[in-house]
Amino acid sequence: MGKNIVFDAAGVLVEWDPVNWFAGHYGKELGAQVLAAAMGSDYWFQNVDWGFVTEDELFRHQAEANPHLRKELEELDRIWHTILQPKADTEDLIRRLKKGGHRIYYLSNFPERTFRKLLETVPAFGLMDGGVVSYDVHQVKPNPDIYQTLLNRYQLEAKDTVFTDDTSINVEGAQKVGIHAWHFTGAAGFEWYLKNDLGLEF
Repeated sequence: MGKNIVFDAAGVLVEWDPVNWFAGHYGKELGAQVLAAAMGSDYWFQNVDWGFVTEDELFRHQAEANPHLRKELEELDRIWHTILQPKADTEDLIRRLKKGGHRIYYLSNFPERTFRKLLETVPAFGLMDGGVVSYDVHQVKPNPDIYQTLLNRYQLEAKDTVFTDDTSINVEGAQKVGIHAWHFTGAAGFEWYLKNDLGLEF
């Protein structure tokens, strides 16, 4: 029987290296300040991924809170999705998993505007059987309810489901609800886990 394979987005389906991206775009010192202003605040963690605040509202709020970075934050509002480039090796793995008879899903913490951009630009999403994103359900990883929402929405059994994420606490969250889970450091490592630890064929 095929397994349900669930992928996180940032760092798994798409590149996610904000420290180096911000340093490369703004310079190391200024980049660190802009990154902290954009994403390092409680305002982001308590509102944006949950879907309570839009990205437009976030950047307006942070520009007002950091007027010395207003120009950079306004620019970032327009371009920051460019950090999220597709990972070709993960896409290749997904294609082979699909060919092998497995079902593919996503489970990710993301605000709406950028996630919709990913759906348009990342080919791997076109291969998927469905998924859950935090802004839509007002739930976030690693809280157990968002994993259960995925299972319930698609009538999946936890024991037949495998999840991978580049953040260890999110991996632990999946394991707590009975889902097999792997800390993602690359597509090759995840493939090894699927074949050698779980015995999947594809």
